[in-house]
Amino acid sequence: QVISRARQTGLRLTSKLMFVHQTIAELAAVVQRADADAGAGAAGGEAPEASGRVDLTPVQRWFFAKHTAHPDRYAMSVHVSLAPDSDPAVLERALAAVVDHHDALRMRYTADGTGGWVQEYAERPAELLAVRDLTAVPDTGRALHEAAAEAQGALDLRGGTLVRGVFLRLPDSAPPRLFLAVHHLVMDGVSWRIVLEDLATAYRQLAAGGPADLGAKSSSYQRWARRLTELVRSGGFDHETAYWAKAVSGAVDVPCDGPGDRAPASTYGEVATASSVLDRSVTEALLQRVPGAFRTRINEVLLAALGRVLREWAGAPVTIALEGHGREELFDDVDLSRTVGWFTTIYPVALDVPEGPLEAALKAVKKTLRKLPGRGLGYGALRYLSEPGSAAHTALAAAPHPRISFNYLGQWDGADDGDGLVRGRLDGLGADQAPDEARPHLIDVVAAVSDGELRVDWLYAPSVHTPATVRRLADDFATALRQIAAAAGN
Repeated sequence: QVISRARQTGLRLTSKLMFVHQTIAELAAVVQRADADAGAGAAGGEAPEASGRVDLTPVQRWFFAKHTAHPDRYAMSVHVSLAPDSDPAVLERALAAVVDHHDALRMRYTADGTGGWVQEYAERPAELLAVRDLTAVPDTGRALHEAAAEAQGALDLRGGTLVRGVFLRLPDSAPPRLFLAVHHLVMDGVSWRIVLEDLATAYRQLAAGGPADLGAKSSSYQRWARRLTELVRSGGFDHETAYWAKAVSGAVDVPCDGPGDRAPASTYGEVATASSVLDRSVTEALLQRVPGAFRTRINEVLLAALGRVLREWAGAPVTIALEGHGREELFDDVDLSRTVGWFTTIYPVALDVPEGPLEAALKAVKKTLRKLPGRGLGYGALRYLSEPGSAAHTALAAAPHPRISFNYLGQWDGADDGDGLVRGRLDGLGADQAPDEARPHLIDVVAAVSDGELRVDWLYAPSVHTPATVRRLADDFATALRQIAAAAGN
């Protein structure tokens, strides 16, 4: 939040600067110099409006390789309640200001004729926000899902429609809502925070009669993609090749409950979910007491519990696909603090968690994660950006993907401080993916803290794993986390 506010005032403040310069006096001096450099063009050296082609990043290349049936239908969406007096006309202008400000939201994609895709900038779509009056419909719940499905289905890679919102008027004087779908190719969890914050800022400014002013821009997605590609092609990640080749070579498959005579697969249309919710006291212990008691981080705690559960199930250490935010500070002239786009890193991690005391499990996972080179960024960079025929491409391009993924989304309710545009985050609507699109993993484990409680969702395919199997895994995981929280209390 500090970095975000600094960026809105035109200052270049990054997490790296805050880590290196740990007093107010030192930080102020550095921020002032960075701001002066930015005015001279050193903060990016690029035109305010990015244009032309944009290199595909590793996660975008992964997407096109794994989602071939319906690439248009792959959204990230939010469903939020709005202030009671929200004006849809002002909201549409605010949304247009956000799309104008963040260049990645104006991408367009075309097939290159060889099975690949080309990404380039286009004009902002004419229609960004529809208004749906549901005050008199007989089934509000169904109407909400239909409105969301219409927005999700309107996304069009070739036409450049990557953002579509719906302003929803509800019966019984309920506050209005906003459903906003953005194609995942240009959106991630960090970007959602930026977009909703900027949307609220632009709305407030426009409602007051002034222009929308979202502050100075950080580096474009185009610049990041180009610099990353250049770094890979110049050998900047070559020293990581052996590490990642070893990481993918020892993966074991996970047990499946379906017929053994076919390769297990899964589609989004058949996904079922088993969920566990840890109450506020346990969640507070995991977030606040456990890290201090065991000198560890929350993601290491979650992975220690997960690794133990999966090992007991599979009979051997399980390699999972782990996700990271991907906004690594690799270049002094690239600032991603307010850049919207898909930066997520996806990389394999073997969860070799020993039996015995919890301290030993936590220590093993902590050691594994802290040995990861570059927080996982190099794996996708080497796999998808290396030149064909290079050592990295030969070692990684055809490596199998882990069958289980894990993603900790952190703490975020997506709401303002109580008097702004966004008042609360609501349950999802519609379907972000096409039902017959193949899923990259058989089981996705997604954890997030909302309203003070840790919720863990296990998304799985009933044709591959029975509900009883996944329910047992979910319960064992929750039990392991409660045991860790209790150990910290003791």
